[in-house]
Amino acid sequence: MPTLSCIGAGLLGKTLCHLLSNQLSIQQVINRSVASSQQAVDFIGAGRPASIDNLEPADIWLIATPDDAIAATGQALFESGVLRADNIVFHCSGSLGADALQFAKAGINRASVHPIHSFANPSQSINSFAGSYCAVEGEPQAVEVLSSLFNAIGALPFNIDGSRKVLYHTSTVMACNYLVSLLETSRQLLAASGVDSSGANPLEPLIRQTMDNFFATDAKSALTGPIARGDNKTVARHLAALEAHPDHLLWQQVYTALGNAAVPISAEQGQASAESLEAIASMLQSTQGDN
Repeated sequence: MPTLSCIGAGLLGKTLCHLLSNQLSIQQVINRSVASSQQAVDFIGAGRPASIDNLEPADIWLIATPDDAIAATGQALFESGVLRADNIVFHCSGSLGADALQFAKAGINRASVHPIHSFANPSQSINSFAGSYCAVEGEPQAVEVLSSLFNAIGALPFNIDGSRKVLYHTSTVMACNYLVSLLETSRQLLAASGVDSSGANPLEPLIRQTMDNFFATDAKSALTGPIARGDNKTVARHLAALEAHPDHLLWQQVYTALGNAAVPISAEQGQASAESLEAIASMLQSTQGDN
């Protein structure tokens, strides 16, 4: 069975090692401390704690460090002398390509695999990872091997152009991280209106229905509300209410930015008149200018 060693077995690293442990023999697990490495080994159920200063060869190396440590970690791995011809070295950054591993040696295959998955809770992730899409790029042999391995653990790998990976990662951040920000902003507005959402959130059914509609159809079919109708008077009342609130600035910025994004979707939908959408766009842009 091919071997894998992992440098940086945090939330993502130890989850992937656990999932891959039926496909690969997990060897060295390297974190900043022996105690942290041992905790990762215990979670993975395989491997042994090791140090970056005392490495042994492996067929595949996973560098699962933060992005700003990938290049230095890859260089330290290269300078250790353990890499051999046909080894694969890959990282899991969403925004960096395989070329973030800046060493070059004949026969060593570099790649990146970015799972579109939130690893906030590894115990949950090992059960929910199947079905997650994974962006894969790098040198052909590494892409082929890693795509096969990730297929085997239930992932859905797809190829991506490494030179465009930053835009791809921006998309995932907006869909995941910024969605949390948007939902929290809507919750704050709900609380400001006097509705108690400390228990069940009254917005949850609406949020889930909207997501279902978006994925079942498309943006122009899923968009509803005042901008979809061209209801400029309601948009004006929203803006006035936000302006009057002492915490209005951030809420207003979020509302106007997303409203501006909704206007062309509404235009494509065709329900609202061009004149009403022009009036809405003018209001939104004027409010943005004031901020």
